[in-house]
Amino acid sequence: MSDVVFILGTGASKLCGAPLMADFLDVANHLLRSRSVEDKKEHYENVFRAIGALQSVHSKAQLDLTNIESVFTALEISNVLGKLPGFDATEIPGVIASLKEVIVKTLESTINFPISQSYVGTPVPYEPFAKLLSHLREEALPQQSVSIITFNCDIAVDMALHKEGMGPNYGILHDPNCHNPVSLYKLHGSLNWAQRKDSGTVYPLQLNQYFAKYSIQGLNKRGTCKIPIGSQLSEYFSKYTDVEVESEPVIVPPTWNKSDYHQALSKIWGKAAQDLSEARAIFICGYSLPETDAFFRLLYALGTVGSSPLEKITVYNPDDTGAVDKRFREMLGPGAIARY
Repeated sequence: MSDVVFILGTGASKLCGAPLMADFLDVANHLLRSRSVEDKKEHYENVFRAIGALQSVHSKAQLDLTNIESVFTALEISNVLGKLPGFDATEIPGVIASLKEVIVKTLESTINFPISQSYVGTPVPYEPFAKLLSHLREEALPQQSVSIITFNCDIAVDMALHKEGMGPNYGILHDPNCHNPVSLYKLHGSLNWAQRKDSGTVYPLQLNQYFAKYSIQGLNKRGTCKIPIGSQLSEYFSKYTDVEVESEPVIVPPTWNKSDYHQALSKIWGKAAQDLSEARAIFICGYSLPETDAFFRLLYALGTVGSSPLEKITVYNPDDTGAVDKRFREMLGPGAIARY
């Protein structure tokens, strides 16, 4: 049970350097043009070739090809239909794999982790966030149990919990070395999650395990560093375990048919729904409730059915137009609106 549930969207990681979904492809294109991702150049070019091919759809239908959510969805549907302009049906899974590589490399290239006295720190704004969680759990009167539901694949909040000695607990494959953890449910997967080839089981690579085997470049300097955990994930499992995993981390499409990933992530979604049903307070940070995300609307609607009374629901998402507020008000039921 969690008294307080925090829901984090991509806006929560913006101060770390991570692009928003609407900006993601522009940032990825800049990295490609500036030759900052030469080791993944083929994947970037493959993705942008597919986006160029999808331009032909515009003559008969509207498709937002500037938003990575829309592109991911279009490619997933193309794979089901076996049809993508300019590509053979057998090539489509490779394009989707390339898109996942682009997501991983772009996040690794843009998120900055501070360095101080040869230690990797927590990027803003997650350090004070982790301290808030610690305060709620240990010092608040009465003490509050907390959990986090996030749509983000990056490891910024994971690092915050790790540095504060709070896990995290991902809700899959309990780590016996994870003491006093905070539950962190990552609905879209994570850079540090691998998927076993033979069974589809998800294996998280905890940060303490990663740092025990890999050193970070630039630790002898002050400033910031990058953590390429997603790019080194399959290498880690190949070198240090007997588990054979897929080459890309577990990255779930932001929209459309998440049921395709049911076997791997159903436990996480179920636990997220359970925590929502028991929460007395829900804080939503950096999530704009896009019209296309029917999954979250259903997760919220079904997850908040429970006997625990909801005392507060608060949304932190800068928006001068009022559109985000309007979408949330349209989603919330009468009981929640009274606490909004």
